[in-house]
Amino acid sequence: MSNFTRNVLCAAAVSVLALASGCTGFFVNPTLSSLEIGPQNQTITVNPPQTIQMAATGTFSDGSQQDLTAKVLWSSGTTTCATINKSGLVTPAASVSGGVCDTTISASSGTVAAATTTVTVSEGTPTTINLTVVPTINPAVGSSVTFTAEATFPNVNGPQDITSSVTWINSNTTDLTLTQGSGAGVISAGATAGTVITVQASFDNVVSNTITLTLAP
Repeated sequence: MSNFTRNVLCAAAVSVLALASGCTGFFVNPTLSSLEIGPQNQTITVNPPQTIQMAATGTFSDGSQQDLTAKVLWSSGTTTCATINKSGLVTPAASVSGGVCDTTISASSGTVAAATTTVTVSEGTPTTINLTVVPTINPAVGSSVTFTAEATFPNVNGPQDITSSVTWINSNTTDLTLTQGSGAGVISAGATAGTVITVQASFDNVVSNTITLTLAP
């Protein structure tokens, strides 16, 4: 084989390798497919001061996962409620209007859909939670009721409406549907008159008084 032929073959081999390296499946880095953040739906207080360290996990096109906490862009939807730094640390505002607030924490990276969660901030642990219901404690089958939860916080004047932030404790989820994030309740049309249902509201491990409903015909 002549030197010329040998050089031509070598050049062709190098060209083939160069082309192969640019094809899908050859030396291509996986791309980010989705983001997840946590912990989800947390509550922190202003007094005593509490923070939350958020974490971001990325899932890539090859199915692998990586900790992207220090690489994503963090943001807080309501900075007067809580802020978040570039490392993912959530810090409550110095004070909270109305005793309690919510903010949406987001993590984003490029064109991938942002991952979000809600953080609730309160002035502190409530001393009491008072639960009321309208229009009556004897609702008719198929009717609607509305619950309101008001909390008393240390160093905050007057009761504060925290209905949107409480967790409902419902003794009968079949006959009473309560919507998380609101006080709306619906009595099932298939419920039986005379059925007794108890409801409480919980926030930051404090539980309200008990409302007892007795269904009317």
